[in-house]
Formats: sequence, structure tokens, C-alpha cells
Amino acid sequence: MIELFVIKETEWLELVAESVSLEGHRYQAPRSIEATIVTKQGSQTYYSVSEGDTVLFKWKGKELFRGIVFARTPDEHTLAFSAYDMLQYLVKNQDVYVFSNQRADQMIKRIANDFQIPVTTIANTGHTIKSLVFKNDTSLYDIMLKALKQTKSQTGRNYQLYSEKGKLGLREWPDPAEIWVLETGVNITGYQYSTSINDTATRVVMRRQKDNKTYKATAKDSTGMSKYGVLQYVETVSDDINQAQLQQRAKVRQAEKKGVKKELKNIQAIGIPDLQSGLPVYISIPEAGVKKTYWVDSDRHEFKGTKHTMTIDVVEKNTIPEGAS
Repeated sequence: MIELFVIKETEWLELVAESVSLEGHRYQAPRSIEATIVTKQGSQTYYSVSEGDTVLFKWKGKELFRGIVFARTPDEHTLAFSAYDMLQYLVKNQDVYVFSNQRADQMIKRIANDFQIPVTTIANTGHTIKSLVFKNDTSLYDIMLKALKQTKSQTGRNYQLYSEKGKLGLREWPDPAEIWVLETGVNITGYQYSTSINDTATRVVMRRQKDNKTYKATAKDSTGMSKYGVLQYVETVSDDINQAQLQQRAKVRQAEKKGVKKELKNIQAIGIPDLQSGLPVYISIPEAGVKKTYWVDSDRHEFKGTKHTMTIDVVEKNTIPEGAS
């Protein structure tokens, strides 16, 4: 079932694969594989890989990954290696940039061109950012994520960086009409579930300093406040935005932080090749009162022989995690 190739110019050379692990994380570039291949058996030798080689992984005839080999661990008869998709080059490279009156997609195209990163479709993000300055060396991924985060804060629209067939792309975050279903007793074999209001906010305050003055915007969840009391979240904004934009940002952040936070993670299940971080999935765990759609936060797929299993963590809302650029 596993098809693993090393691409040499126009030639695909098939590798003898023992196992492949494929994983990814929402808002953490890139997707990667760890594979173990057989390089020698008796007097017979097989194709191997070197750092910088492009490898392609298919499962049941469908391409699931294409990326570059970055590390190897050779043994007498086998070789283990790690490979990463094109988003690895966004993480590994750093630079300083000054952008003025540009959309996030225009910034991404400029950076990709500067670092010779091939691109596929780059969606128009619509929102023009007045100024975005990186005086210190910053990873290309953090620069792009900062631009996408500001776009999300002002428009509510979410965009995703992705790698497809060895090229960098940008698209509106996938929200398919038909989604996969995971259910205990059917394809879920284990999980961890908990609830908390430790990270809940019933009132959000946004502040911005300009010309020795403090501008403030407030948004609140009256229903939550009556039930849980005042749980205030305060954020200082450094972006050059006006009062209306500051108020809109407070409103968006309040929507993100209201209500009881429920954590569902370490879901072990029968593998679904197309299910990866950033995609929605409907989960039914009646014994925990769970019957709703979540977003996959991280995924790890294990392939060996004809067997495919996966472990995923999920989140209720597809918001940018705290601490992300």
C-alpha cells in the first residue's frame, strides 16, 4: 500500500519502504514525514536518498506528501530519514522587511520571489495593511503569519499557507461541505477529554498608545459574565489602527474567548489519509456528551504494510493560537 519515491530530475525511483509516519500541526509549518527504507538485503541493494533529495509519498495511489530530505540515520540494511514540505524554507530562512500599504498575499509573493521558493495559487486576501515592519531578523513564516493574523483580526477571514506538489500556496482556510466523521465504537479507539474556564474571558479590553494618549475598546459577554463573573482579558495593540478598527478587534477577540473551553485530544482512530491539521471533522463521543464539528489541530499518521492508524488533537474554533506571530 505504501508507495515511496525519490525524484531524480524526470525519473521516479521507488524506495523499499518499511514504514512511514506523516504529521502536521495547524499554524506550525511544515508537514513532514519520517520513513524507514530497506537499502540492502543479502546481496541485493536498493535505492537510497541523500540530503536535498525530493521524496514523494503515496498511499493507495494518492499523493499525500512531497518534500525535501533534511536528515538521515543510516544502518547496515536500512535507512531512516526525515523530509519536510516547502514550508520548511519559511521556517529556516530569516530576514528583515518593511512593507507599506500591501496585502498579505502581496507580501508573501515578494518573500517567495526573494528566496526562490516556487509558488502555486496565492489567494487575494483583500485587506491592505498600512505598515508592517520587521527590524530584527525574523523567520519568513513568522512574517507571513503576522500579516495573516492582522488580516484575520480586521476581516474575520482566515487564510492558510500550504505546500502542494513542491510549491507554496495560500488559500482561504478549507471548510468543505462534506466532512469526515469519527465515532466511538466505529473508528475511534481512544481519546482524552476535559473542560475548563481557565482561559475564558467575559470581558475583553484592547488598548493602544499613540501620541502619549491611551485609546481603549471594550467588548463583553453579558451572559457569560452573569454566570462566571468578570473574567477580563487585556491586550495592548502595537499596530497602527484607528478606534473603529480597535473596537472591531476587541469584538473578534471576545467571540474567540467566550464560553467554557473544552479540550479533546489524543484521539486515536483508524486512519483517514485525507484528514490533516486545519480541516474540520465531526466527532461523536456520546459518553462524553460530544457530538459536534471540530478542527484538527495536529495529526500524526502511521503507515506500515497495509495498516494505517492516526492520532489527532482538535480545537473547537479555528483561531490563531496565543503566542503565534
